[in-house]
Amino acid sequence: MSTLHERLSVIESALQNLQTLDIAEPPRRQSLDHRFDKTAPEVDAAPFPTPAQERPNPFDLPGKSQFYDTIAAKFGLGILNHENFNEYVVYNAWVTNLRVCPVHLTDTGKYYYIEHRFYLPSTPGVVLRHGTDKEGECLGVANIPLAGRNTFGVGNFKERPHEIVWEHLRSTGFWTHMRYEFEHEIPGRERRIFQWIRTRNNILDDQGDLVLIQKEKEDNILAEYVGKGLLKWKKRGRLRIKNIAAFGEEWEQVVLLTWSSVIELSRRRARIRRYSPTHIIHG
Repeated sequence: MSTLHERLSVIESALQNLQTLDIAEPPRRQSLDHRFDKTAPEVDAAPFPTPAQERPNPFDLPGKSQFYDTIAAKFGLGILNHENFNEYVVYNAWVTNLRVCPVHLTDTGKYYYIEHRFYLPSTPGVVLRHGTDKEGECLGVANIPLAGRNTFGVGNFKERPHEIVWEHLRSTGFWTHMRYEFEHEIPGRERRIFQWIRTRNNILDDQGDLVLIQKEKEDNILAEYVGKGLLKWKKRGRLRIKNIAAFGEEWEQVVLLTWSSVIELSRRRARIRRYSPTHIIHG
């Protein structure tokens, strides 16, 4: 390798003689870390990856799924058919009571008021009334005692209790309370079995989302309830009930009574968990 003095001498001589000389480049410095070495010019740059070859950005947020989870997807939570359903907004009323109103408040049709009574002796735990307050006509009641069978019946319990036909509402889960089952007689004296199924647990909430199906016909959603989660200061959620003329005029009252019973049972278990630290197993 020529010294700096020799290189300068060659340049000066070339300038005097007006000659063009090619001076060899000094060897490229190699860093201690090969990642900082320059790529040799004879090495072609790698082609840009195609969109299919690109790695996903780990910081990109995944798109919102159509369903909350696989169970909800199986049972159709979030169904889009609005034509065959009556849709209601569920509001908080006094303490644990609920007010069920049509989505469009200008609708003068069906308004319901649901009383939840906590462990009062010889008193129904759920009272379904027509209207927006406690003064409305009684449409049905449900008994959900601390111990024993849960029963419900459609009719005016205050004026005509002897006319009420009682049905059982029972939990069919082994360890949890994810599924409640009841029977209902439709016109033609045919008895069918229906099930309320919990599709999602809302975090730090006292209730879950629910769908109603007929047993062994799980592809047909008859009703669904989607809660507001923690944001339920005024509204608790939405309830949709399918219009089925073949199930009779009392079908909507049956759905409301069983749904409100499942909701109240869930809230009672939440209160037990909240105030009983030793309580371990509860659905």
